[in-house]
Order: sequence, then structure tokens, then C-alpha cells
Amino acid sequence: MSTDAIMSDSERSTSEAVRETIERDGSIKVGLARGLINARALARYIQVETHNQYSFEALLSAIRRYPIKENAAKRTEFAKLLRKITMKDKVSIITIRNRPEIQSTLARFAGEIDSSGGETLRMVSTPRVVNVEIDSKNEKRLTSMMTNRDIIRRRDNLAEITVEFLDADAPGQLAALSTELAMNGINIQEIYSTDSGPMKVSEEQEGQYVVAETSFIVFQDDALKAYQALEELSDG
Repeated sequence: MSTDAIMSDSERSTSEAVRETIERDGSIKVGLARGLINARALARYIQVETHNQYSFEALLSAIRRYPIKENAAKRTEFAKLLRKITMKDKVSIITIRNRPEIQSTLARFAGEIDSSGGETLRMVSTPRVVNVEIDSKNEKRLTSMMTNRDIIRRRDNLAEITVEFLDADAPGQLAALSTELAMNGINIQEIYSTDSGPMKVSEEQEGQYVVAETSFIVFQDDALKAYQALEELSDG
């Protein structure tokens, strides 16, 4: 193998170490973008964390090449599209075997849910299963309407984080939100997205419309952390 090839591999591995460190920790990424973290200090930090696997100068060079300004600009533009973030706890997801009789049972159950009163009900159907998201208080009511054989899986102690957007067509929305949660160690259980079309936010905010919502289902223990991560993203 030539020296050039070895150098190329070395440079790539150093850049990868820098990228992983920055993108794994949202506070580092934001700190760099806002000039709160010194590149030399970050290089020393990575050097210590990787047990001197990379030279200080190579790390510093890779940090300076990282497109932090471009990413920061994209983050700011994206933040302008986020209007509101809400959180709801104590939800459950029941995975049910999909068969003809189940559809009529779920239709009957849906008729008992007061969605306008704030009760949660989402159903996502595939040929094999139906995922039903409900308030935990309604779990027994649902499961009592079917046999144990129909219930494949129950996921309890979940929370729902919902983000409202002002532009449903802006590219990269879901990727940006998911990446932000992943960087903060949040395990996403389910994602639901809807495009409701233009809906006036309020009479005072002329021209402001909610056109899309994305809901992330996470473990309840991670809910506050997830909410704060997305709130920080909305602040730009």
C-alpha cells in the first residue's frame, strides 16, 4: 500500500472522529456554531477521549474543515419553521394481529374515544399488524375487546412529543428532528406525520399557518430530555 493511501485513510479516520464527536453531542455542535467552544479546546478533548489515537494538529485541522457555519445556517432556517412543541405523557402502543374481525373491533373502540376532548387514538395498519396508540388509561378497555392471541406486543410508559410546522414542503424536516433526538440519546419508538393543509394559527398572527405535524413516541423517562432537545433546536 502506498504512503498516499495510508495518509488518505488516516485523514478520513480523523475527520470521522471529529464528525462523530460533534454530531453525537448537540451541546458541542451548538457551542461551535455560536463560537462558545474553542477549536483547540475541542481538539484536546477529542484527543483525550480517543486516548491519543489522533494527533492534536490533525484533529484541529479536521475541526476547522467541519462545515459548522453551513450547518448552523441550515439550523437557523429550519428553526424558523417550527411553531410549537407539545408533550403528552402516559400513552401506550398496542400491536395487534390484523385480520377482518379486528377491523370491526377497532372501529367500535374508536367510536368510544373522545378525540375532541383530548383523548389519544392513532392507528397505523399494515397487512400483518395494526399499531394502536392510545392513552394508557384506555389500554384495558381496548385489550378487553380482543383475545390474547390477537395482541402481539404492548409498549407502556411512553410519551408523545409533537412538533408543528409552518411549511410542510421544506426538505429535511424529519431528518433534522430525528438527528437532534439521536444526538441526545433518545430512543424513538414510533413516528407519525400529518399534513393538515393550511390552518390559521391565530387572528393576531396573520400569514402564519400550521400545515404539518410530526409526533415522536419516546420512553416516558426520556420525554423531558426529548422536549428540551427539540425546543433548543427551535431556538436556532
